[in-house]
Amino acid sequence: MNRLIENKKLKGEIPGITSKSYAHRAIFCAGLAKGNSILEIDNLSKDIEASLNSMEALGVKLERDGNKFLISPPEEFNKRARIDVGESGTTLRFILPILGALGIEAEVIRRGSLVGRTNSVYFDLLPKHGVSIREDKEKIFISGKLKNYNFELPGNISSQFISGLMLASGGVGEVCEIKLTTERESKPYIDMTIEVMEKFGVKLEESNNSYSCSGSFIGQDYLVEKDWSNALFFLASGVEVKGLNKDSIQGDKEALKYFYQLGLENISKDSYKFIKKNEAKDKIIIDAKNIPDTIPILSVICGIYGNEIEVVNIERLKLKESDRIKSTVEMLERLGIRVSLKDESFSFNGIGEFNSCEIDSYNDHRIAMSATIAAGFAKGPIKILDSECVEKSYKDFYKDLESLGGENHVI
Repeated sequence: MNRLIENKKLKGEIPGITSKSYAHRAIFCAGLAKGNSILEIDNLSKDIEASLNSMEALGVKLERDGNKFLISPPEEFNKRARIDVGESGTTLRFILPILGALGIEAEVIRRGSLVGRTNSVYFDLLPKHGVSIREDKEKIFISGKLKNYNFELPGNISSQFISGLMLASGGVGEVCEIKLTTERESKPYIDMTIEVMEKFGVKLEESNNSYSCSGSFIGQDYLVEKDWSNALFFLASGVEVKGLNKDSIQGDKEALKYFYQLGLENISKDSYKFIKKNEAKDKIIIDAKNIPDTIPILSVICGIYGNEIEVVNIERLKLKESDRIKSTVEMLERLGIRVSLKDESFSFNGIGEFNSCEIDSYNDHRIAMSATIAAGFAKGPIKILDSECVEKSYKDFYKDLESLGGENHVI
């Protein structure tokens, strides 16, 4: 599905949506807990649905009443399961070690861009701990029971592998030691896992480049906080976003420091609404290391308000829903920006107004949403290819866009 986004300025206010990252973690903790849990989730993106469905496939009972989900773990989990994780990398990387911990023989189905994303860490690690794992095209087959919860793995490929092992140990009450053989990247996501697991009763300790965890999950009533990552799209357009946790440890909140460097200021006391008030710094260096998901929208807003921009530590952008180096650079170039691309960075200068153009999302939700916001700063409409990919993380994105004065048409 392609979509034409008119060059309309957005205005008004909107509530933040549920954090996808927190929701994933809470769903797995609740599904593996002793006792029932009630989770409050107000935005069922396709990725969150994938995690809920994966728990159901293991025998967990789910009941929904509006935004509240009653999650009731079974006395015994299914011995065999067929799990469709769609395109959710988080669901996949959390469920694989959990299947091993529970000793469930399973067929796990991946779809779309997820088929090509790496899971080499698990294919190397899990067989050393008693679990058989193999893949055949879009399917992963796993069997056996996880043994010896002393793990060594790299910390610079994806934090999801680390979080998955933590969740697996908490799910069966095993004492777990995780030693990282490289520097950690995306540490805020590991911290998020620790925060949620501790809310559900598991104790975790961090020491140098290692983690230890002990205890079992206990059912809780849990309100999932709002999502900073998705809020950035509308914040970049000048819309007020309500309900965000100012003290959140979500890593993508770090992107706000670049808003301020661009001369934007928050003018809301109780929420967040940014307007241009000051001059941008002459040069802004954006470090993508811990906030890779924010690079597309930061690139767009820098293209409007920035002077000289350099984005560094971009290597892991290749491992996202698209090769996000290629897709982000191509988006910027189609918008009219000249980009200089190097091995570990790219740089450009802001131009103040974008071209009317056609942008390929490469089925990457963050590219599609960033290109949509770019239309509000363009000379004319922007056509986005495969725009429906936004449903991966923000199902009502285009509905919310219209509520703020945006116009779009499926073509």
